[in-house]
Amino acid sequence: MKIRNIPFGYQMENGRITPHPAESETVREIFTAYLDGQSLLQIANSLNERNIEYMPGVTGWNKARLKRIIEDERYLGSESYPAMIGQADFSEAQKIKAERNTQKDTDRTAAVFRLPVPVRSECCGSPMRRLHDSRTPHKEKWICRSCGMAIKISDNQLLAAITECTNAVIAAPTLLHHESSQTERPAVSLRMRNDIGRMLDSTVIDKDGLKNRIFECASLVYSELDTAERTTEHLRAVFESTRPLSCYNPRLTEQAVSAVILHTDKTVSLILKNGQEIRKEKPDAATDTSTAEAGTHHSANRSAGEYRRHTSRL
Repeated sequence: MKIRNIPFGYQMENGRITPHPAESETVREIFTAYLDGQSLLQIANSLNERNIEYMPGVTGWNKARLKRIIEDERYLGSESYPAMIGQADFSEAQKIKAERNTQKDTDRTAAVFRLPVPVRSECCGSPMRRLHDSRTPHKEKWICRSCGMAIKISDNQLLAAITECTNAVIAAPTLLHHESSQTERPAVSLRMRNDIGRMLDSTVIDKDGLKNRIFECASLVYSELDTAERTTEHLRAVFESTRPLSCYNPRLTEQAVSAVILHTDKTVSLILKNGQEIRKEKPDAATDTSTAEAGTHHSANRSAGEYRRHTSRL
């Protein structure tokens, strides 16, 4: 990857930093367009459409690259760099940037940033990304880039839903159980089963080899079942020893949960460490049970083996 040694808009000439004729005009164009109300994305698209080079043979303008130019005080004429932008225009550009900053009120120490597990889409099971925009009534929303699912839910609502679901398990830890699934087998055991099938189909059967492979496969399957059962027993012990939560507990989430599933009705499911899904329905969910059930089962089928095994509705 090529890296510029001096800021865009300048060049070295006879050992001195001087304005680059073409690039300096582009810098002024960028500031002018920004002051006229164009977004960084619009400016980047315009530069890319005209094949304006950032470096010889390199275009690829984007918001991050333009943001660095807008913020660079060297264009004012500091650090041996000739002035290229006036103070008034530079200050106005910083004011516009601050007003457009949708992340300025974000508290990075908030509990939502300390979620120890991924939030996944109910539609495809892929991780969702949290977006924050202080200019909108619903400041927070979660978006899945794989399936396009977007849910407007506040941080407090999300954490409260996780807490409510967790409390439901604390109140009834007997709900926890492990159900082995014939459709969800690790790659190693599947490969062993395939090997056994091929050995049985062979014209000449190696009885000793077949017997050893069968024992290996049985041992692996037994260890898998034993691990799942022990995980469930451990989870049950954790929830039995935990008092009802008054607020979100990240430590308990990390101990017991492997993923949070976000649903279109803004409810959540907890995918526990043993693969069991726990979901607490909305109080009025019974009025539209057929729709909710159909949607949930459909998504479970599409993502089977990725994050779901069994759903316990509370």
